[in-house]
Amino acid sequence: MSVLGLDIGTTGCKAVVFAPDGAILSSAYEEYPLLFPRPGWAEIDSRVIWAAVQRVVGKAARATPDPVQALSVSVFGESFLPVDKAGEPLYNTILSFDARAQEQTDRLTDKLGRERIFQITGMPQHSSYTMNKVMWLRDREPDVFAKTWKMLLWEDYFFLKCGLEPRVDYSVSGRTLALDVRTRTWAEPVFEAAELEPGLFATPCASGDVLGEVSSQAAEALGLPKGVKVVAGGHDQPACALGAGVVEPGVSTDTTGTVECMTIAMAEPVLTDAMLKANHCVYPHVAPDRYVSLAFVYSAGSVLRWYRDHFGADAQAVAESTGRDVYDVLIGGAPAGPIDLFLLPHFMGSGTPYLDSDSKGVLVGLTLNTTPGDITRAILDGVAYEMRVNLESVRSGGLTVAKFNAIGGGSRSDAWCQAKADATGLPVDALDVSEAGCLGVAMLAGTAIGVWPSLDEAIAQLVRVRKSFKPTRASRKLYNRGYRVYKRIYKSCAKLNHRVAAFAAELHDLREGKP
Repeated sequence: MSVLGLDIGTTGCKAVVFAPDGAILSSAYEEYPLLFPRPGWAEIDSRVIWAAVQRVVGKAARATPDPVQALSVSVFGESFLPVDKAGEPLYNTILSFDARAQEQTDRLTDKLGRERIFQITGMPQHSSYTMNKVMWLRDREPDVFAKTWKMLLWEDYFFLKCGLEPRVDYSVSGRTLALDVRTRTWAEPVFEAAELEPGLFATPCASGDVLGEVSSQAAEALGLPKGVKVVAGGHDQPACALGAGVVEPGVSTDTTGTVECMTIAMAEPVLTDAMLKANHCVYPHVAPDRYVSLAFVYSAGSVLRWYRDHFGADAQAVAESTGRDVYDVLIGGAPAGPIDLFLLPHFMGSGTPYLDSDSKGVLVGLTLNTTPGDITRAILDGVAYEMRVNLESVRSGGLTVAKFNAIGGGSRSDAWCQAKADATGLPVDALDVSEAGCLGVAMLAGTAIGVWPSLDEAIAQLVRVRKSFKPTRASRKLYNRGYRVYKRIYKSCAKLNHRVAAFAAELHDLREGKP
């Protein structure tokens, strides 16, 4: 009765096969490159993603001693691709942090008002959301739009490629700016204001719904046995929250992957003015009758990966010669925190509470004494400080957070977990399963076919703590002082960063020969 959880993410995809006791029977992972065609744009070749998905699912399915019985999928939010009636991509996947649709964002906001959009959809209007970019595609790529059958996110596209009708669960559809957060149906006022039809999107459904079986042709392409049940999954953050056991108020995930994200569960949608002011979204959880809010920065683990790729040759060499993980080498070479070097991790714009697409990464405090280890420490602490910015922000909106359950690649680092505990003043439990997104959707698949009697039972059996980290008094005092400095960096640099973003666009146009 093994189940497969698939996570399709921004920089790579992973498939994990779980036994009923939570043991990992097999797994596979593959990265793919991001594309930046012009300043502010971010895409991935849709065919490259699908080829990677086929390979990781096939590799994991073939390696397990127990044949896969059911599967489900978690996906990155907002990112979508137009497809024709044959299900073929017509354009690259446009990513969440792509900032091309500001004109359309402003136009939709002018028609409906930011407050009304929030009360309908639970989303603080921003250019990251799918609806704005679909409007951009219609306005700027009319030939592509004319050939489009559906605008699909990666959950519904995966189901289509499995030989099924495309369906999109409430948590993923909630990220589009097009779902009514209370009725969980497509929001007619938003579609009318955008001058689009709801039929352009897939039909919404509940996470955990059994959608059918993988077709024979798709099973062969994916390396799966015949008869595998396909179960509706969810957006990666609430899927991770389920895999981390976060379904009740008071506990938040701390997910450190490409993005650093806190996912806070709630019983009812909290749509206060303070939540809107702080840019915190509210949308359906993958757990039944629950909602979530997010607080995040778009660049976290991706900043450490950037440093590894461009400046980590020495660490790479040590890792290869000793068999150690390159990130362990990098972090092991960092001094204890905090230090007097600060990094603002806005490498792809800010996340909450600012939602500033033109914010940039900033390194403050460089001297001739700065070492590579110092920069690593600044990256770790910059993400931890940003986490505290968001903690204060969600609390101002009326949410309660008393503890973090840490998941994702960053949760494997004791040093990073301790820095987060010291910077926020809250305990951090690093969970035993770092790939909680795959586990969360595997729980949905397994519960749907009877592996576990309920999601609560699955959580009780499968969610285990690897190590707990509590704030230390001495470090907490130092991080409090460092935070006072850090919190001023964004506001001090915002206008300058906006000028840099405008200059980058000018440079691109000049080099392309445009006036």
